[in-house]
Amino acid sequence: MALCKEAGNATPKGATDMDVEALVGKWSMGLPLIRDLTLNDEAKKCLDIATEILESGCPVEAIKEVAFKKPSEMPAVLLSAIGSAESKLKLQKCGPHHMTCVFAMYGEQNRIRTKAEHENGQDLLRMKVMQLEWLFKGEEGKTWDIIAVDDGCPNDSIGLARKIKADEAYKNVILLNLQEAIDQTIPFFVDDRGLKNTKDSRKGGAILYALYWAAKHWPKEQHNMFSFFSKPAAPHYIMYTDSDLSTDMS
Repeated sequence: MALCKEAGNATPKGATDMDVEALVGKWSMGLPLIRDLTLNDEAKKCLDIATEILESGCPVEAIKEVAFKKPSEMPAVLLSAIGSAESKLKLQKCGPHHMTCVFAMYGEQNRIRTKAEHENGQDLLRMKVMQLEWLFKGEEGKTWDIIAVDDGCPNDSIGLARKIKADEAYKNVILLNLQEAIDQTIPFFVDDRGLKNTKDSRKGGAILYALYWAAKHWPKEQHNMFSFFSKPAAPHYIMYTDSDLSTDMS
């Protein structure tokens, strides 16, 4: 029988051995089998459970062995939480770096809203920020940002995103418009790819513009005000995802 320490990795005085299956049963209790991406509470529950998994002291592999025996019979929220806990542990082993998450926004005027505002609302920008904040919390020297690019959406997805960014005072969310690359006659987009307007590219061009912007604005060196010497900047990683919440950022 697989056992773990209920009170955490340090195994404090009075900690009780618990069966992993009992913990998985506890975390599963009351959860629906299928996850509803329009419910913010479920996204938050994933992170709450992931935190409990990390604090339980149980090896994630032991938890996965139990939970993934019959994954179709296990709540999707719990399976997502296990993945988030595993990601957090892997991130802890990484050295200092900066990670940029990029995605395109075309026709996201509904999913960027909350469920209260639209039946298909996922509150996708706030949820992505929440997941990344949880993942990187406490990780010294590891930072992140989001670059979202409007690729010609006729329904003002970027305008809705700008309002959310202003309301939440997000400092690490960057909002771009593919049309900017065309208006600035950036050779890679105008000459090499022949873009005259956003319809000539849409999603592909939006992702490339995010990559271009990230590469151009990330410093190649870090300067120390107390030294005449500079050192290479921390590695800069870029990940691509869809705008919806089908993949957790955590």
